[in-house]
Amino acid sequence: MTDIGANGINLSGGQKWRVSFARALYSRAGTLVLDDIFSAVDANVGRHLYEKALTGELCRGRTRILVTHHVALCLPKTTYSVLLADGTADVAGLTSQLRKDGTLKRILAEDVEEKRKEEEEALKQELAVDDGGGLSKMLTNQSLKSRRASNLSAPELNRRRSHATIENGEVPKKDPPKKFTEDEKRETGTVKWAIYARYIRACGGFGYWTFIIVAFGVWILVYLARSYWISVWTRSYRTESDDDNKVGIYLVQQAGQTIHHYGSKLAATELDGDLRYYLGVYLGISLLAWLIGTVRYFTVMIASIRASKVLFESLTFAVLRAPLRWLDTVPLGRILNRFTSDFAMIDSKIAYDISFMLHNAMQVVAVIIAGVIVSPFMIIFAVVLLGVCLFYALRYLAGAREVKRLESNAKSPVFEQFGSVLTGIATIRAFDKTDAYIERMYKKIDTHCRAYWHLWLFNRWMGFRLNMVGAVFAAIVAALIVSVRGIDASLAGFALSFALNLSEAVIWMLRQYSNVELDSNATERIVEYSNIALEKQGGEEPPAAWPTRGELEVDNLVVSYAPDLPPVLKGLTFSVAQNQRIGVVGRTGAGKSSLTLALFRFLEARSGSIHIDRIDISKIKLLDLRSRLAIIPQDPVLFSGTTPITPATPTSNTNTNIFRSLHSKISEGGLNLSQGQRQLLCLARAIVSRPKIMVLDEATSAVDMETDALIQRSIREEFGDATLIVIAHRLSTIADFDRILVMGEGRVVEFDTPAKLMENADGVFRSLVEESGERRELEEVIRSGGGGR
Repeated sequence: MTDIGANGINLSGGQKWRVSFARALYSRAGTLVLDDIFSAVDANVGRHLYEKALTGELCRGRTRILVTHHVALCLPKTTYSVLLADGTADVAGLTSQLRKDGTLKRILAEDVEEKRKEEEEALKQELAVDDGGGLSKMLTNQSLKSRRASNLSAPELNRRRSHATIENGEVPKKDPPKKFTEDEKRETGTVKWAIYARYIRACGGFGYWTFIIVAFGVWILVYLARSYWISVWTRSYRTESDDDNKVGIYLVQQAGQTIHHYGSKLAATELDGDLRYYLGVYLGISLLAWLIGTVRYFTVMIASIRASKVLFESLTFAVLRAPLRWLDTVPLGRILNRFTSDFAMIDSKIAYDISFMLHNAMQVVAVIIAGVIVSPFMIIFAVVLLGVCLFYALRYLAGAREVKRLESNAKSPVFEQFGSVLTGIATIRAFDKTDAYIERMYKKIDTHCRAYWHLWLFNRWMGFRLNMVGAVFAAIVAALIVSVRGIDASLAGFALSFALNLSEAVIWMLRQYSNVELDSNATERIVEYSNIALEKQGGEEPPAAWPTRGELEVDNLVVSYAPDLPPVLKGLTFSVAQNQRIGVVGRTGAGKSSLTLALFRFLEARSGSIHIDRIDISKIKLLDLRSRLAIIPQDPVLFSGTTPITPATPTSNTNTNIFRSLHSKISEGGLNLSQGQRQLLCLARAIVSRPKIMVLDEATSAVDMETDALIQRSIREEFGDATLIVIAHRLSTIADFDRILVMGEGRVVEFDTPAKLMENADGVFRSLVEESGERRELEEVIRSGGGGR
């Protein structure tokens, strides 16, 4: 079983096509609808698929509807042919009948004539064709390569190792298959202080939090002062002497009754001077308490917003500059989980839990201070209660912490599954697998809910025990008060009030502390991805006009996708002169796309070097390198918005319709455009940037011959003074190029002009031409001189 990664990231474009094709072949469907399955594979693989699969035993007795540009390959065994033009069937009929009446010959002749015109255009200009693309393509290329390394090289090594072991008489040991996507990591034990420090710094620093704690402390002092003032106010109106009673703060709970009593009195009599004085001070203290209480929560909310912004920027920076190997091996669901659920926790919950924790902690301090003022023995009750509650809270955290981490990790597969289903919804419906994917989603949701359910069980376990401890504590205090004879009534009332208030404050303080530590799991996970290794951005600044000539020299280049994986480029050496057009061909897994990644430094070289205009690209800044080159990918991805090209102001010679089209809305991923249209947009973008080196990676594999001719004509007209490197399976695209680079197993197999390569009867390039089904046309293009200079 091969791990293909999320959305098939571990497969190349050709392998994805073959997996999809195999899925259709092994289905029970009587009718197969195939959309140009040969565009992403080389000629040899395409012919094998056609002869052994599409027209072989597995498809016998089934109706096959094939949309393709590879007419020469498929026509001999086609029963019925349809030529589409402008959305209608221009020609339709039995292939044998079309061949008899000459219609088929005319269509093929028009196709050959179009190629000849294209060849004549090539002879007028000297051109360099190269392979180009954007970040989205590079991600695709990288995934192809990493998959090739893991799926091709490793099995081959294992087979050789097993064969040698058997020859020695030893029983081979099967190594467990290496997982492309590793299990999501999670921390264990208490949340490290470094995580708290990171959050505090993101909030504004330790100085800012010192101010917050001071604000909470001042508020509790004002709260005590207000309670004390009520006791002073009440004593001043006593009619009996209570000098022996020293309880000042005991009457806190009688504040409401006192205010109500004097409120009723004010309705009948005018305020005397003492009443105005006491009431005025009380209202002033209350106003100050309200003001400080508002400020303390406001500062916490500001700190939370600031922390969220800082951590979000840090995570975004890290993900956008992460190596492609990391992006390939980390499923998108895990990244989305951190950007959504974890940041939702930081945005809305951590700040509230910290605020309430500080509030209840200050209340515990206030109640203890009040108790000590009345009787120093009260501290004994406080220590006992706090110790018992802390014991249960720590036991709760020991289990709840790990369950919370499991719950957070369990969300990632849900996000990943949801994204995959949205991407492949058409395929799921076509194969009638809706119920299967719903069931799969239910299982992932159930896994998450099990963790969430147990997290709440832990919470109720602690809540029940803390509440019971509080109730038992209050009952013991009440029993002691009743059992002691001669205790002062005011002291007895205060002791009972102290027990109730202290137990409630301690319970909620520990609850909020537990919540803060559980919430910090979100910060922990965000910091984990913020600290990943990034691409090296440093280096020297190249000359302002670099590159000026577009010369390329690759010297003994060795590249791999990870230190623990075998190299995919193995001592690659070749050079490209100024303004040359280089075609790159080879079997699947030859290392063509890896060369592109190395050129843009998405893969760093283990050894060897790449020089552009005699400057080592490994020593210059990454941004400068990638901004000076251009690429047109096989499957470009566009961002939503308007057309990603900045046009000049229209003049009298400018077609206003074309200018308006540049302001057309592009949907997410450019899905409202065809693949050919997206490729043409990338070409237009490259024309605007005017690069000296441009790369095309299967840029015309999915377009028809006419559009291919349009792209090639545009390249000749606009990039006559640029070096072009073109990766292509369609040999007609590169047959008239200056030189052809044939790659195999990460090495240069052949590198010369097309004409000289065709002279080698045993050469790889010649075998590719012979297997393409277009040998005669290709030889004619090569003999014409376009590919022989």
